[in-house]
Amino acid sequence: MNSYYSWSTYIQQMMEQLKKQQEMIEYLQNKMEEMALHKEPKTVIERIEYHFDQLKIETLEGTLQIGLTPNGSDLSDIEGLYKNQGQDPVAHSLQKYMTEEIPPWINQYVRDHDMTVHEEHKNQIIEDVRKQLPQRVNVYREQNPDMDDTALLHKIQTEIRDSIVHYFSQQKGDD
Repeated sequence: MNSYYSWSTYIQQMMEQLKKQQEMIEYLQNKMEEMALHKEPKTVIERIEYHFDQLKIETLEGTLQIGLTPNGSDLSDIEGLYKNQGQDPVAHSLQKYMTEEIPPWINQYVRDHDMTVHEEHKNQIIEDVRKQLPQRVNVYREQNPDMDDTALLHKIQTEIRDSIVHYFSQQKGDD
């Protein structure tokens, strides 16, 4: 009888422990659901420095123009279009580069370096850099007046990637 009593007691204790664990699981699930309902984004970016030589970013704002031509004009004379709009071909190419090539490049960099960076943060970085581009083109043109547009474009594109890499190496992502 003694062995029956001990097995019975053991099973009863195990059942009580199992019940307590089930209650704890339910409590934690409820707590997680409650936290998920009241979750507010906590991302605050006060100041971003990309080290584009002396330039520093203090605000994030801008306008994106996506490939529309004024009055539906013909794109056969692209140089004339830029001159009419007051935008030079290098600046236009850099804007296109920031829209088409930098977002996938950032995504690949983040994956390769096992980092977590939220989309809003990526977009802020891109917009910060985008706002600096006209100034960077002017600085390079003043420093190297004989540099052709292709070399200038490649030099600034390299600087953009290097600056973003430098920024990410200091930030280590959003986590």
